[in-house]
Amino acid sequence: MGHLGRSFQPVMPDKLLKDKDVIRLGNTQLTLLHHPGHTKGSCSFLLEVPDGKRLYKVLIANIPTIITDKPFSKIPAYPHIRQDYAYTIPAMKQLQFDLWVAAHASQFSLHVKRKEGDAYNPSIFADRKGYDKTLEKVCEDFKNHP
Repeated sequence: MGHLGRSFQPVMPDKLLKDKDVIRLGNTQLTLLHHPGHTKGSCSFLLEVPDGKRLYKVLIANIPTIITDKPFSKIPAYPHIRQDYAYTIPAMKQLQFDLWVAAHASQFSLHVKRKEGDAYNPSIFADRKGYDKTLEKVCEDFKNHP
């Protein structure tokens, strides 16, 4: 066991990725979208996914929920948190995509949209209205946060 509970050596990055940088994984290209606020390095990703019938532009959204009850001014480890939320929320509202998912199933109603045994149906994730509603809730929480 390593120092402070680490069981592996820290990764040494080849380079620091920036907003709109492209990561290639085999035949897949992920476009990194810098969406800080929730945490300093939060990112969403856009990628194109073929399914045999068409090509979908898929957003893996890092929904910028507020994870603290503390006033932002009382978080010295993240002095630009308010500015990051003010940037990220409108940036996410402008995104164009066909389908979207998020890091947490509850954020995109996965268990309501799809049940075990359901037939293949990517269109259930074409829920722009749900995405916009989710961001509006985050926006309200941000406006009301001390």
